Amino acid sequence: MSVDLAALDGHWNCRLTVRGRKSGQPRTVTIWFALDPAAGRINLTGSGGKGPQWYRNVQADGDVTVQIGKTRLRGRARAVDDPGEAEAIRQRFVRRYRLARLARALGRGYVDSVAVEVGELAPA
Repeated sequence: MSVDLAALDGHWNCRLTVRGRKSGQPRTVTIWFALDPAAGRINLTGSGGKGPQWYRNVQADGDVTVQIGKTRLRGRARAVDDPGEAEAIRQRFVRRYRLARLARALGRGYVDSVAVEVGELAPA
C-alpha cells in the first residue's frame, strides 16, 4: 500500500517518535516537517551544533514513526550529512514556513541546522 504524501501537506506539524539512544524508550516530539512527495520522503530539520535530542536519537536508531494529522507512518530516518542534500531540505522548509524564511534572512539557526530524511514509509 503506497502512501499519498501530497494529501498530508495541509498539516503544519508532525509527531515524531524515535527510540531514546540511552533509555531505549520511545520518545515523541512535535516538530515541523516538509514533504518530498516525488521521492516518497518526509524531511525534518532542527537546531545546529550537536542537534536536538530527537536528532541524536535518530542517529542511534533510525526506525521511527511519524504522525501527520490522523495518518501514522513507519519509516527509516537518516541524518543527511551531504551539504547539498541538507541545503535542499532546508530550502523546502524556507518555502513552506515563513518563520524559516525569517531565520534564514537573519542568519539564525539556518546554515548549521541538521537535516533528516524519512523514507521507506508504510502505514503504521
